[in-house]
Amino acid sequence: MTNTKTGKAFEYACLVSLYNRYSKLNINVRIIDTPQLNTAKTYFYNLSKTEQTNYIKAGVAGVKIIDLLEPKLQFSNSSSLLELTLQTDKQGQTGDVRDVLCIRNDKRSWSIGLSCKHNHFALKHPRLSPSIDFGKDWLGHPCSQQYFTDVNNIFNPLSFYIKNKILWKNTTVNKVDDVYKPLLIAFMEEFKRIYSQHTTDVPRSLVKYLIGENDFYKVIDLEKEKATLVLPVNFNKSLNIPYQSHKSLLKIGVPKLPSVVYHIGFKQEFDPSTNSYRDSDNTIIITCDEGWTFSMRIHNASSKIENSLKFDVEAISTPDSMRYFVQPWQ
Repeated sequence: MTNTKTGKAFEYACLVSLYNRYSKLNINVRIIDTPQLNTAKTYFYNLSKTEQTNYIKAGVAGVKIIDLLEPKLQFSNSSSLLELTLQTDKQGQTGDVRDVLCIRNDKRSWSIGLSCKHNHFALKHPRLSPSIDFGKDWLGHPCSQQYFTDVNNIFNPLSFYIKNKILWKNTTVNKVDDVYKPLLIAFMEEFKRIYSQHTTDVPRSLVKYLIGENDFYKVIDLEKEKATLVLPVNFNKSLNIPYQSHKSLLKIGVPKLPSVVYHIGFKQEFDPSTNSYRDSDNTIIITCDEGWTFSMRIHNASSKIENSLKFDVEAISTPDSMRYFVQPWQ
C-alpha cells in the first residue's frame, strides 16, 4: 500500500479512536459522513487484520495524550455536540495541514485538529515546476522572471520524455547533474533574492507554510517502536484551553517564529572515497534563528519523467518549547 493510502488509513484509525474514547464516556459525539471518510475507511479495511489492530493501537495511544492536553474534548455544557470529521487534501494545499477535526459548535465555537502520519516525520511535499510560483505560494512574494527562465531551461530538454511518459531509467538523463542540482540552485538563488527584499516577513512565512497556518497536534505512528508520538504545534495559542475549572495536566509551550534566515545551502555529506565532505546530490538545508532548521530533499515522485519534482521537507531542529509526548501501545 502506498504512503498516501497508509496515511489515510491511519487518519481513519485516529478518528475511530477519538469516537470510541468519548462515546464510552457518554459524551454526545458523532462522526460526520463525508467522501473523504469513506475513502479513508476503505484504505483502512484493505489492511491486514494485524495492521488494522496496530493502527488502532497507535490511534488509541495518541488520543490518550491528547485527552490529557485538551479538557474541552471531555468537558462541555450538557447540550454540546462533539463532531469528528476528516478534511480534504485541498485544505493542506492552502496551509491547513490538519487531517482530523474535533469541533464543538457551541456559543463559542471551538475546534482542534490532528495531522496524522504513519511512520514518517515529513512536514510537506511541495513541488517545483516551470509553472509553480513557490515565492508567492510559500512566502507571499512572487518569483522573478529570471527564476522561471532558469527552471524552464531545466525542464524544456525533458519535454519529449514528459509528453511520451517515458521512464527515467529508459533515458540517458543524469537526474543529479541535469535536473536535481540545477533546480535546487535556481530555487536557492530565488529564495535569497526574495529574502533580501523582504527580510522581515520571509522567515515567519516560511515556517508557517512548512509547518501549517493552524494550530494542531501532529500524531505519528511509530510502528517499529510500537509507540505513538504527539507533537503539539501551538503558534496561535489555541491549544490547551481550559473548560471552567477543568485544566490540562500538562502545559503546552508557544514556539517563537523566526526573524532571520542564517543560511540556505546544500547539505554536506561525507564522501569516504575522498575522506572529505561534499554537496549532497538532492538535499538542501535552511537554517533560521529561534532553533528552526529544515531539510529539503528533492526527488522524482514517479518512475515516469514528469513536469515537476517533489520536496520531502523535515524539521531537523525546532524551538525547545516544542516538546514531543510519547505513549507506548497497549
